[in-house]
Amino acid sequence: MHLIDMVSMGMSTDGRSYVISGDWNPNDQNFTVLNVETPRDTKVFFTVAADLVIDGIQEPVRFQVEARAKIFPMTERFWVFNKKPHKETFSLTLEEVDTDQGTTTFKVVNLESQTEIERKKQQLRLNLTPSQSADGAVTPGDDDSDNSDDPLPSGSGTVSKEVTDEELLEQWDQTLKKWYQNMAQRPKSVQQLSRRGIPEALRGEVWQLLSGCHDNSEMMEAYRILITKEYANEGVIQRDIYRTFPGHDYFKDSGGMGQESLFKLSKAYSIYDEEVGYIQGITFIGAALLLHMPEEQAFSVMVKVMFEYGLRDMFRHDFEHLHLKFFQLERLMQDMMPDLYSHFMDLGLEAHMYASQWFLTLFTAKFPLFMVYHILDIYLTEGSNIIFNVALALLKSNRKDLLPLDFEGVLKYFRVQLPKKT
Repeated sequence: MHLIDMVSMGMSTDGRSYVISGDWNPNDQNFTVLNVETPRDTKVFFTVAADLVIDGIQEPVRFQVEARAKIFPMTERFWVFNKKPHKETFSLTLEEVDTDQGTTTFKVVNLESQTEIERKKQQLRLNLTPSQSADGAVTPGDDDSDNSDDPLPSGSGTVSKEVTDEELLEQWDQTLKKWYQNMAQRPKSVQQLSRRGIPEALRGEVWQLLSGCHDNSEMMEAYRILITKEYANEGVIQRDIYRTFPGHDYFKDSGGMGQESLFKLSKAYSIYDEEVGYIQGITFIGAALLLHMPEEQAFSVMVKVMFEYGLRDMFRHDFEHLHLKFFQLERLMQDMMPDLYSHFMDLGLEAHMYASQWFLTLFTAKFPLFMVYHILDIYLTEGSNIIFNVALALLKSNRKDLLPLDFEGVLKYFRVQLPKKT
């Protein structure tokens, strides 16, 4: 560990936190590992420690924050930059000690970071006996909340930008180089690669390429003008913003940066598309886009999705096109899953009762983000018919669970259990 030079310490300007700042020389020999490219299959950790003297505690208390680091070469195109601050929570256990002077002080019995606590929990999970199978209640990501009646909040789940499949990354690298050489022709390998999944660090770039928005300065300029205009239904948009992706940190704070960006994006599209105007559900698609690109680019992609991919047709002419999709889905069910189709017909359960959000929001409203993003990968690559593929896959994979349920049970399953099982 290398001692750095303290620059300042004291309360922040808003009086809500205590700030310690320091400088170090990145060329110092101690930081050599941070100045060379991180080899494959190698983990590098950057650790910062602060010894704090706390009133009433005998010795200084060392708080240590550890973060994973990866050093990319200067020519790397897949590096990830995240402005989100690294936060750590500590659990401090103290023991009361009487001094010779008759006063009371405390000594530190234990100090653990939340990261260390979670790591120990994970180790316990990994050491399960064979009788505790991967289906059990103690497996990662499977807790008591999964059995509750509360639906999964939209925007739930984390998708790491860290690349774990080096081979897939290399294939995308070669494909994008070929694509940029001839923007008029999409490489044949794109469809197969998109089905495997676009690396999270590349999604914003690839989604724009797939939708034809890689160079759309005219639409971006239109967005900057549209957000300055007034719109009659701004209150309706604002109400829906609060209910969009509450499971994601970027959108959960009222009046925060995420909600503000989503409001402007939704308002701009509503003014742009005068025939359709504001439509519920567009905020979920907009939120998924904003997590991968700036507002102007997100607007350009949204316009493409609505017009060229045909999503806006679902909302026109009293939803005639949407009802056609429901009819087609039921006919496909009748051919491929006749027992489930008959069960739903016996219950009086029609497709619009459970599949409306699937078609209108491209599955972005109820499912975990890793699934939402992968569906958008394929949707932007292959077009709107993949909605049927996803819908049928969900019905088929959950068929055995749906067959014994009554009307209310099926609706609850679609609303609560299904998103948690994906």
